[in-house]
Amino acid sequence: MELTEDTVRKLALLSRLHVEESDLPRVAGQLAHVLEHMEEISKLDLSDVPPMMHPDSGERPLRADIPHQSLDRDVALSNAPKSYEGFFAIPKVIGAA
Repeated sequence: MELTEDTVRKLALLSRLHVEESDLPRVAGQLAHVLEHMEEISKLDLSDVPPMMHPDSGERPLRADIPHQSLDRDVALSNAPKSYEGFFAIPKVIGAA
C-alpha cells in the first residue's frame, strides 16, 4: 500500500506524534511495510483458531511455600543508617515540598 506524506502527517497529528518533515518519506515507507504485513496476515485462514481474550495465559509457575526462620531484628537493623525503637527510621516524605 502506498502512503502519501499527507496521510503520514494526518496520522501523526491524530496520534499526537511529532514527525519531522525530512522524516516523512522514511516513516511513510515503514508504515507501508507494516500494512503489507497486515494484508498478508488477513489472507490467512484462521477459522479454526479460537479467539484470544488476552495474550497472557494467566498461569504462573509458583515455587513451593516453605516456611523458614526469619531474619533476626538486630541483624536486619545492623546495616540500617538509622533505626528507632526496633524499626527502620526513614525521612518523612508526605507533605514535603
